[in-house]
Amino acid sequence: MRVLLATDGSESAAAALDFLTGFPFPAGSEAIVLSVIDGKTFDESRALTDEQTRTIRETRDVVQEDTEQFLGVQGDRLREAGWSGATEIRYGDPADEIIQAAEEHAVDLVVLGSHGTSGIKRFLLGSVSDKVLIYAPCSVLIIKTSPEGESTAGAQPVEEAAGADRDQMWRILLAYDNSAASRKALALCASLPLGDRAEVTAIRVMPMVTAYRQDIRQQLNTIWQQKKQAAKTGLEEAVQALHWSTPHVSSKLREASDVSEEILDIAEQSGTDLIMVGCKGRSAIERFLLGSKTNRIARHAHCSVWTVRE
Repeated sequence: MRVLLATDGSESAAAALDFLTGFPFPAGSEAIVLSVIDGKTFDESRALTDEQTRTIRETRDVVQEDTEQFLGVQGDRLREAGWSGATEIRYGDPADEIIQAAEEHAVDLVVLGSHGTSGIKRFLLGSVSDKVLIYAPCSVLIIKTSPEGESTAGAQPVEEAAGADRDQMWRILLAYDNSAASRKALALCASLPLGDRAEVTAIRVMPMVTAYRQDIRQQLNTIWQQKKQAAKTGLEEAVQALHWSTPHVSSKLREASDVSEEILDIAEQSGTDLIMVGCKGRSAIERFLLGSKTNRIARHAHCSVWTVRE
């Protein structure tokens, strides 16, 4: 897997690096660590005198050197964790440069941090992560941090299972509805070398439908039972596929008037570290809308969210 890690030295970016070094990614994965220096800060056209131009250039050189040193440390940590890859510095709009780099390097996943787990911060995500989530040509993993700046992922200590090589188990919630996008997310999750280091719950939330006329209610009930049975079968197949990745697999079938809200509630109640959800995104309008359920989950989840592009 080829991953682009976008970092800016913030606490949320540090949490994203912690995720990469701690989560069981496939062996041989490659990471490109990217730091984008906002081009507006060093726009020489704003200088009114030669002295101001020299000051801008000198400051830019200092920032460039500091960023190179910082990326060197980041790269060393990844190599120690078994990753291969490189570091890169770009100038320009952070979101635009991240998206452009993802395209140029043909990465499978963009990883970046986002502040906020409550209130307006949770809703906004952050201008950079929000734009990347919508327009990136690949899957995007948003690492959420607590108000204290700590990652909300991978923080669940458990008793060491047989064969486990660490004292934490990742709790993953896979949103599955048998759509093409969710099947892509399922395939990805099943391909990860999770083993005893994670437990996965595949969840299917069926939207509730009501009718006032009795004859219509009877017809709907028949159709509903058929759909419910199909959903159960789909979940059983998903569980079988996930057993290739980890023996710790379960499933939940729920009914709710608000699908995304139900997923968010279950994730928070169960102490989920990571939500994996499929999303469309080939056309311009699909990218903009992202998918109402996926969009809402990514913005409001208390934990990290991995949106898997169809």
